[in-house]
Amino acid sequence: MRYGTDDEHPFDTDNRAWRRLRDVTSEHFDAITWNRDPDGRPVLLTLRDMRTGDTVTLAVLDSLEIRDPHAQLAVHTNGDLGAHGPTSGAEAAHSHAATLALNSTTLAVTRPVPLHDPAVTDLPATSWVDLPPDLAHVLRPALDDARTAVLVLLDRTEGWLAAIGPFPNHAAADTWQPADGPGHTADRLTVPLHPITIEQAQP
Repeated sequence: MRYGTDDEHPFDTDNRAWRRLRDVTSEHFDAITWNRDPDGRPVLLTLRDMRTGDTVTLAVLDSLEIRDPHAQLAVHTNGDLGAHGPTSGAEAAHSHAATLALNSTTLAVTRPVPLHDPAVTDLPATSWVDLPPDLAHVLRPALDDARTAVLVLLDRTEGWLAAIGPFPNHAAADTWQPADGPGHTADRLTVPLHPITIEQAQP
């Protein structure tokens, strides 16, 4: 549930990070959520260590939800392919290109792409994006170290790709399979997904 219309401090209890935090902390702590009157918005979270009785209280300030997940693909001069994100929408992904260019001397091409939800195995036509001519033949996964990953299905013949993710690690990405369609015959590139700041993730 989303609380209030305050753009400065919005909060949604359906936020996936909030739900995961509650699940993880409840396994190791006595967790108490303090809610605001009269609407019931969470404002504090108190965690009590069950063994020692020590407590810590965290303020719940706001939340950010990625409604239209995209990633910025980055291709380097040697063909290495990586990803940055996720962002909320293509515009936010595209705006990250300038930062990437400033931080790399080998960056050749960037492209914002939609991130298909791994929970859905059907890949719609809108998941596939065209590539510049001849680029599809040289792409390979970058070997950068990143905690999360994106699976890129690459059709080198047609010159297009689809990105699925994010995945918690490379192994999870490697096991994902599309239900049907061109994804079955496409090359599979599991590429690192580098996180970006909250400000950069927003449109």
